Amino acid sequence: MKAVMLNNRYRIIKTLGRGGFGETYLTEDTHMPSGRKCVLKQLKPIVKQPKTPLWMKERFQREAAILEELGENSNQIPQLYAYFSEDGKFYLVQEWIEGLTLDQYWEREGNLHRDEVRQILLQLLPVLNYVHSRRIIHRDIKPENIILRQGDNLPFLIDFGAVKEAMATEINQNSNSTYSASIGTPGYMSSEQAAGRPIYSSDLYSLGLTAIFLLTGKSPNELETNPRTGEIIWQEHAFNLDPKLAAVIDQAIRFHPRDRFATAQEMLVAINSGLNAPRTTHPTGATLNLAPRSNSASEQYISRGNKHHTIAMEPKGANKPKKRGLLANVALFMLIAIGIGAGTFAAGFAVISSLLRSPETSTQQAEVKPPTRTPDLFPTIEKQDDINQKESDQKQAEADKKEVERNEAAKNAARRARLRKIAAEIRKKVRNSEPETTEEQPEVFVEEKPPKKLAKIELEPASTPETEISIPILTTGTSESQLMSTLGEPNSTRRGWRPNSQVLVYYDVVPDQANISYQSDDTGKIRQTDVALNQSVSLGAMQQTLAKMLGGNAPAGVKEKLRSVYDRQANFSFFKVSNLEGKVQRDSKDRINISVWERGFQ
Repeated sequence: MKAVMLNNRYRIIKTLGRGGFGETYLTEDTHMPSGRKCVLKQLKPIVKQPKTPLWMKERFQREAAILEELGENSNQIPQLYAYFSEDGKFYLVQEWIEGLTLDQYWEREGNLHRDEVRQILLQLLPVLNYVHSRRIIHRDIKPENIILRQGDNLPFLIDFGAVKEAMATEINQNSNSTYSASIGTPGYMSSEQAAGRPIYSSDLYSLGLTAIFLLTGKSPNELETNPRTGEIIWQEHAFNLDPKLAAVIDQAIRFHPRDRFATAQEMLVAINSGLNAPRTTHPTGATLNLAPRSNSASEQYISRGNKHHTIAMEPKGANKPKKRGLLANVALFMLIAIGIGAGTFAAGFAVISSLLRSPETSTQQAEVKPPTRTPDLFPTIEKQDDINQKESDQKQAEADKKEVERNEAAKNAARRARLRKIAAEIRKKVRNSEPETTEEQPEVFVEEKPPKKLAKIELEPASTPETEISIPILTTGTSESQLMSTLGEPNSTRRGWRPNSQVLVYYDVVPDQANISYQSDDTGKIRQTDVALNQSVSLGAMQQTLAKMLGGNAPAGVKEKLRSVYDRQANFSFFKVSNLEGKVQRDSKDRINISVWERGFQ
């Protein structure tokens, strides 16, 4: 079969996809010496006329120019190489991003870890922020339109809906009426986008639902909604969910746009800080954004939906005191004296005096900075019994808190003492059972008050700089007593993130090359192992360590993920092996961190 050639230049290699607006092909550019591969999108306009109108060609040209600008100014949007029309059809030629779309990646890996989803959001939101800054709305964000580039897993945003909209306008041959189909994917579209009125937060809504799919494997049409509020119910399908990340996603997918993040930057800040932008509700029902939006101290903004209303605030001293009638001032003075009693009479008198003072004398006063909140003009006088009760309750609460801390410290001390006793007994039994020998054996020193290095591990002399080091690894399921009999007491012990769990840390188990920490649960069993390896450790030693952590064998795919981080092709990578999960990541100190935990522990 003869290969199909388009524009006498692009040879079709295979079809990548078909949709309502056309087809997508992987092609080879025969006019380039490298024969580079390109993605060619064929767009079919919905026109009920024998000839494509001129305005549609002009609009296609305008939207193509926008795609060119976006691709040139963002390294996460494919570049536009060319565009042309042929036989009443329109074509875009774009950069080919080799990799997997998010739905393909999910098919291969299953539900993603929360850290992986957070990382994808952190990498995509700056791209969306840039796109929105150009007054462009993507309109079709979903797992199929985000590609993770092979090698570094950098997410790329593809298939913008603006060009589709240019093709989606039906023109009736017998009249001047037009109809424009809504652009987007059912389920991932917000209500306002489905109605044909998308806004910037419509993209954030779609991105939030994409994150939910990655965490749960549930597409939007598989999720229930609250019949009273219309909000999507999804958290019950997610495993090991971070509450802060869940709160950010929840805000992104709110039914009403006013309850969502207004911009991609707001959502990005919320993910980084784990907190939502400070907001409160105005008495009229509008949303009052407390974050500063202007450099001027004389303005506040009240946001209602997509509109911003400005309330002008006069500078300090601009509003001068109004003179009151004599009778009104005397009546107010009497009310103050009667209502609040003699104890605050002087304060009331000072207020009345300030009201009666002339504008000329008020300008002579020193400027006073306004308080952070408006004080009550007539503060309520609390009874002494209530004040005493509050002080008593506060002291009791502090005493209870200290008692809990003392009990917790006592429990931890008792537990450490029990572990030391067990370890000492095990070492004693081992020494008693060892046969006498004339050869000198290396000693293991454990002191009552551990210095910086508690466990001294002698290494065999290295024959070459690349000699594989031996790192003492105990797999998950090992007891704390067995761990301590092998490595001695840890350099430090801290409370784990789970109730009644703890983390035992061993520094320099291989001097200047490896640190290990073990996290146990309330049964005293090790459930997670973390190893931090310096860059000086060879890849072979790291792969051998990873194999030990997995019980003796690491699949080729997992080793390859370690290699990609080691070679700086990626900053992190997750993996699953049998009942274990894990992560390889390069930290801020340029060390390779390998973590392995039992599935369900994190």
